[in-house]
Amino acid sequence: MPLHQADGVVLTRYAFQERDWVVVLLTPSAGQVRLVARRVRTVRGGVAQAVEPLSLVRVSYFERPGSELGTLREAVLRRSSFALAGRPQAWAAAQVVAELALLHCPPGQPAGEQFRLVDHCLEHLCTGGDALIVAHYAELWFLRLGGILPGPDRCGRCERPLATGPLVVDTAERLFVCSEHRPPTGTLELPDAAARWLRQALRSRLEAMASPAPPPLPAWLAGLRRQLTERDLSSLTYLHGLVGGHAVGSGR
Repeated sequence: MPLHQADGVVLTRYAFQERDWVVVLLTPSAGQVRLVARRVRTVRGGVAQAVEPLSLVRVSYFERPGSELGTLREAVLRRSSFALAGRPQAWAAAQVVAELALLHCPPGQPAGEQFRLVDHCLEHLCTGGDALIVAHYAELWFLRLGGILPGPDRCGRCERPLATGPLVVDTAERLFVCSEHRPPTGTLELPDAAARWLRQALRSRLEAMASPAPPPLPAWLAGLRRQLTERDLSSLTYLHGLVGGHAVGSGR
């Protein structure tokens, strides 16, 4: 079996047999990778500590072609998730990011941009970033990288530049449209504040975002994700509960 080496973010892990973990990583070159970490569930430190969920690690592993599970040989911790442990909202937002990666990044497909997005979001949370902003930013960018989020600068029908200000969405075609091509039914209007947040998030780094996405943008993004993946996010519902009256876009 060939030996692979890669940087990876631990998205989740689960018990396997009596003493093993299955560790699910997001890697730039191979997307999701599932590895068996043998005889580590009953030990402390070393590989067991390195593969804590949401950690950034450098791994080496064996993988048989066509097999769903590889074998973890070594894991070296590059960034711990310990900084999130005492901040429930930050931990919940990090789980949102990880769950989005599990939905959007299938095994065996390169995911360089998605890996950088996940790594950036988790690093930002570890240094005190706002949980809601990270959740909204990650949702938007996973949809953008997946090709389901239209560009907000030109009409999706005539390609003419769209004016600044509110945006009109043709919900059936998932396009931003100008007034001339606005259908009589099946539209959603993103008011000026939501449109400005969307445009800024698509051209700026996460650190530049000063506030969470205004409504109805979070719910619309969640609806697009459900159309693409047919899944809700349990982590997003949990984060919504933690932040109380602040809408996170659960769509409920």
